[in-house]
Amino acid sequence: MTISTDFFKTIAGLRKQGCVDEGLARLREVLRRGQLDHEETERAGRIIRNEIQAKKDAGSKPLRVLLAGQCTTSWLVPALTAVAWAQDVPCLVTEGGYDNILQDLSTHVVGDEAPDVVVLLPWNQRLFGGSGTASDRIGDEMAYWRSVWDLVKGRLASRVLQVGYDWVVPGADGHGMAGRAGGRVDLARRMNAALREQLPPDAFFLDLDQVSGIVGRNHFYDMRRYHWTKQPFSESGTCHFAEHLWAGVRALTTGPKKVLVLDLDNTLWGGVVGETGPLGIGLGESPDGEGFRAFQQHCKDLSKRGILLALASKNNLADAREPFEKNPDMILSLDDFAAAEICWDPKGTTIRRLAETLNLGLDSFVFFDDNPAEREQVRQALPEVAVVDVPEEPAEYVRALQSGLWFEATGLTDADLVRSEQYAQDRKRRELQGSHASMEDYLRSLEMRGDVRPIDESDMQRVVQMLAKTNQFNLTSRRHTRADVIGLMASPRAIPMTLRVADKFGDHGLVALMIGVPDEELEDETVRIDTWLMSCRVIGRTVEHFFFGAFLERARLLGYRRVIGEFLPTKKNALVSGLYTALGFRPSDPSQGLAGAYVLDIEQATAPATFVVDVADATTLDGSFCMEA
Repeated sequence: MTISTDFFKTIAGLRKQGCVDEGLARLREVLRRGQLDHEETERAGRIIRNEIQAKKDAGSKPLRVLLAGQCTTSWLVPALTAVAWAQDVPCLVTEGGYDNILQDLSTHVVGDEAPDVVVLLPWNQRLFGGSGTASDRIGDEMAYWRSVWDLVKGRLASRVLQVGYDWVVPGADGHGMAGRAGGRVDLARRMNAALREQLPPDAFFLDLDQVSGIVGRNHFYDMRRYHWTKQPFSESGTCHFAEHLWAGVRALTTGPKKVLVLDLDNTLWGGVVGETGPLGIGLGESPDGEGFRAFQQHCKDLSKRGILLALASKNNLADAREPFEKNPDMILSLDDFAAAEICWDPKGTTIRRLAETLNLGLDSFVFFDDNPAEREQVRQALPEVAVVDVPEEPAEYVRALQSGLWFEATGLTDADLVRSEQYAQDRKRRELQGSHASMEDYLRSLEMRGDVRPIDESDMQRVVQMLAKTNQFNLTSRRHTRADVIGLMASPRAIPMTLRVADKFGDHGLVALMIGVPDEELEDETVRIDTWLMSCRVIGRTVEHFFFGAFLERARLLGYRRVIGEFLPTKKNALVSGLYTALGFRPSDPSQGLAGAYVLDIEQATAPATFVVDVADATTLDGSFCMEA
């Protein structure tokens, strides 16, 4: 579906009237609904990019992405800008020169102007046209990319999104022999395997072979474009590629979506259970039944890798439970769901309650419901929630969900693999809370135990993941890379700490992170809290009080006399706006309101009250936190 050409005239008119934000909001809405064709998407991206640049010049801070390619990337710039804007992210995309990657990275500005993410886009001319054996050519290419990675990670301190190689056409060998050793298909895939194996930590690999295969190479590439401009992608290929690039950028900067909200009737099974009964629903040996079962299996697989499942169904509670309890063809069980809202309220209302129950932002949610009226209600009521356009055919449900690329990730940590189990334990905690007369009695009954440790190599992947993903309990929201963390830990007077929490229901795992660094001007006396963040799963249980008490003890041992804490407000961290005041800090400049720096005299400070018991003696930390990059 495309929109009228008068739409862009309207956008231009709004801009002339000074209503730029209204025009940008309209562009976001049509992009979000998929109402622009590929050419219109690029056109919208050019308009959006100009406005983002203007706002950046006025002081705003968009996400910065640099496209560095061995082919021309000009058309990718507006396409990627538009895709990001559809997700409410102002992304300032710039491009390097044609096949000039090393030179561009060597001269690119650093510091605040450095890109957050560098997209590295190879082309296959040297791999396929070079001399020497296949192994020699792959070795030469790998040596080149390692030098590029060193510049991106070292000089720019940016995140790496490495695109793989593709073969476009099989060449003179034909399809039958191109996959043999030394053929084009073999070369491209061996090259991609080498890139994956040697990729820097916390980088994202985008397999171009997979992406073009989904679209079809005959439609994804346009070799006439390549011969004229050195841009190999067709208009449709450019937009599809931009969607996958954005999924990679999102994985690197904020991580995947966290929650998949599912309807029941005609979504997890065929028919209405209140009418057919639990054994009469479409879920058995039939084409539609197999489609529903395949979708359930896909959802269960998502749950196993840490994506939370939740239910939002207009149903009677007893009817909704029966298929899970009585139908042997069900693949999902009630224990697979972190939370459920089974009632007759509007879906926007129930999803908001799910967000409150799970302590997660609405922008972490993906909504899947077969009913178009329900989807539209959620789109209008909760624009932050990603809504999947569900097809009529159940056999296409998995493809429809995956096409949004909502759950792309750089990798999986141990915490990801046990997350669904931990949220199932949280359900039991919520049930226990309702049985106690006071919050104090409830917290005491949890029997919480805290384990404070220095950051070490085994925790680094989880630490970097939390830095990228944690929004609500995050005092500064600084998105440090692995290299940044190692740099902050370099001083022997740094205080880099993690916290693990367990209670009688199970182990929460690593839930909090704090990094204190010597103040540059008052190093001998003052420690500055550069980063303090905590998982939403333990908010409101005095865990932060326990963690800060451990930090204070460590600061005293190192001879510090003052702590400086910073609160840098974002759209999502209002939850912690008053934390430093509650802990006894005083604002260094009261005229700034809640934002800014706060100061605490350590000699006069007392550890706040907590219901967490220490299982590790924080005084045994030896002060040696340095790690090799």
